Amino acid sequence: MERLAIAAICFGSVAASFAGMLAILRYADQEQAPQLTYAPTEPVPAPRPADRESWLRSRSVILDPPPSPAEQTAVAALPPSDETENPDTWSAETHAETQPAPGWGTRLSIFPPQRAPSAPPGMSPAAKSGPQKSYSLSEKLAEISPGATQRLTAKFATAKVAWPPAEMALVAIKDEKIVELHARQPGAEWKLVHRYPVLAASGRSGPKLRQGDRQVPEGIYGISFLNPNSRYHVSMRVNYPNAFDREMAAKEGRSDLGGDIMIHGKALSVGCLAVGDAAAEELFVLAAQVGLPSIKLIIAPTDFRRGGVPTADQSQPAWVPKLYTEVAAAMTDYKRPPSAFGGLLSFFGN
Repeated sequence: MERLAIAAICFGSVAASFAGMLAILRYADQEQAPQLTYAPTEPVPAPRPADRESWLRSRSVILDPPPSPAEQTAVAALPPSDETENPDTWSAETHAETQPAPGWGTRLSIFPPQRAPSAPPGMSPAAKSGPQKSYSLSEKLAEISPGATQRLTAKFATAKVAWPPAEMALVAIKDEKIVELHARQPGAEWKLVHRYPVLAASGRSGPKLRQGDRQVPEGIYGISFLNPNSRYHVSMRVNYPNAFDREMAAKEGRSDLGGDIMIHGKALSVGCLAVGDAAAEELFVLAAQVGLPSIKLIIAPTDFRRGGVPTADQSQPAWVPKLYTEVAAAMTDYKRPPSAFGGLLSFFGN
């Protein structure tokens, strides 16, 4: 009898536990489970001109994955600017410096916004959010020079180039999306210091001919001034159109050649070369140090040091071969870096 009593007690306990679990499950079923909601992708209207920069930042695209048809349509629908070719009013091509938030097009609303990576070591904090006040050139240099100079001296040391240089030269190669920095002491040989990637540019091979053609110029240029208050952090103005550009335009009856071509920060541009904030700071500081008369800029459609001047495109003006011959001759002063294939051959002693 005692064993039967114990067994009855145990069975009762198990039954009570089972009943309790059933009650909990019924209660859970009555509660409404949380739902994951999706934010539908809606057609993106073309922005007003004043909204262009913020719109492009919110819709920045990277090469993988590709932009959606709605984004391509919205970019194509951007109205022409009433301004001259000032980079502060331009917007067409974007290439994100940082990775976008998870997802593409439709996004889970449960994900919190992601923070962009911190700025490179020594970069001005103001570069993250753009200028907050109007700067004089000396004020901007005082803010960004310490960090930029630290990064520059490290690059010069790695390249075994004497610091500080007396002169600097920039060689921009459009199809490679690269800006090479070369430097030298007075009368010495030019030496390659660093290759900066171009994060955004527009157009195709060929010179700039008129305002609004969205072309990056091609030719031999200088830097005409430094802008410490660019909406794209800091910028250096290219002295386009130069004498050659004006001469060819006069022969062809072209009068509105455009202007305000810049090398600047951030990662969006039309007709300019956007190199990102850190690189823009370094080039800006170095340009101020050597002085504008000591800066040379070459912009080429391709690297003429590799295969010479290509056959002229029939769609280009008749004077383009002459321009490319002059650009190719100017590029010979600046040694190109060895290709990966050439470096491999050197490794094997060839």
